[in-house]
Amino acid sequence: MPAKKTPATKTVAKESTTVKKTVEAAPVKKEAVKKTTTDIKATTTKKAEEAKKATPAKKAAATKAEPAKKSEAPKATATKAEPAKKAEASKPAAKKAEEVKKAPAKKTTTKKAAPKKTTTAKKAEPAKKEAAAKKAEEVKKAAPAKKTTSKKAAPKKTATKAKAAPKKAAVKKASPAKKPSASKTKKEKLEQYNNFAIDTCLEMAKAMGVAMDYDAYAAMLLDSDNIKQMAKDVLAKYNVDAKAFSFEKDGYDTDLIEVIFNRISETVDIKASDFKDIAKDIKTHAQYEIQDDATANNEEYQKDFDLVREVLMIGQRKNIHSTEDMKAFVKEDPTDLIGKFMDLALQVLPLFEYDDVKYYENFIYAVLSQFDNLHQKWGTRALMDVADLYIKHGDYGLGDANYNYVLRENEIKDMIYYRFANVYVGIDLDKAKAIANSSFQYVDDRYDYYPKIIEILEK
Repeated sequence: MPAKKTPATKTVAKESTTVKKTVEAAPVKKEAVKKTTTDIKATTTKKAEEAKKATPAKKAAATKAEPAKKSEAPKATATKAEPAKKAEASKPAAKKAEEVKKAPAKKTTTKKAAPKKTTTAKKAEPAKKEAAAKKAEEVKKAAPAKKTTSKKAAPKKTATKAKAAPKKAAVKKASPAKKPSASKTKKEKLEQYNNFAIDTCLEMAKAMGVAMDYDAYAAMLLDSDNIKQMAKDVLAKYNVDAKAFSFEKDGYDTDLIEVIFNRISETVDIKASDFKDIAKDIKTHAQYEIQDDATANNEEYQKDFDLVREVLMIGQRKNIHSTEDMKAFVKEDPTDLIGKFMDLALQVLPLFEYDDVKYYENFIYAVLSQFDNLHQKWGTRALMDVADLYIKHGDYGLGDANYNYVLRENEIKDMIYYRFANVYVGIDLDKAKAIANSSFQYVDDRYDYYPKIIEILEK
């Protein structure tokens, strides 16, 4: 039987050794558990406080991250077990065994710590909601005070604006009845009148009762250069009431008459305001001396043509039939000017185009027909000048016809025959001599041009 006890003893010894090892490790684990539990509570409390301040997202992150930290704590504690605590191995094995059995409670404690955090977080949320509710109540209580304050402050601002208002009103009163805007309106009105066609303006004037056409206005512009006075005279003549028409309402008013005068004055060839310049030009160009320079003569011819045309228009519009009567308007007699113009035409037109001769013919006949004294003086001359120009341009038939007409219409024929024969001297000498011989049936040595006709025959 003793042999059987020996193994039991060994077994007990082994068990005792195992218990001792377990007991040695157990206190370390117990203290680690306590320390871990204490750390967890401290951490939980600290994080609960942070959770109050943190956003829900941060709370969730803290809750999820916590188990990992707890699982690491026991390992660190177990690794750092102190050898000095082996002295507690003297405690009864039963108690130590119970403590060893209780050691796994660290897992339970660790697992239960998480719910505490959740509970703390959940408790923090109601606390936060209560704090938010309290703040909301405080805001509601403070809001009426702010509203009341703003309402009380508002009258002050209104009072300030009300005080400033009279200053603005004073500025408006300072404006002199909007005179600039009135002038602007008149300017715009005149611009609109000027954009209308002249015929449209004349029709609007007739709608006001002014029964005048273009020529009537142009004729008045030859009488005076005072357009404003003429506009008043027209309105008075046709009894037009200025108050009866409004540009805003009717589209025209009495200012239209002055606009018509101004616009027609820009289109007419001659008007009263031109008389002074015309008188000066008549005196200057009548003194021109024909030169050997064809260019200078041509330029002078063009100027004389325009000036004589103005004289003709004045005579036609004022119904003047004597150059002497022209002095009442242009202060000069245009007779000498017209004579010089005819001399220049005979000098320069042979070098011009054939159509220029025809144009000159019609023009000079119109001038001489307008002024009776000039027609008597230069009528026959003008016919012979035109005939010479036709012959020099090669139109012998028309030139000869003109001369034959002149010979029939005049009793004194020596000068006419001489000019007729002389124009052909440089063109056809035989024809020139034939014309000279035919003159002897009317001309003898008693006539002034008889010696000149003989000179042609002797060539």
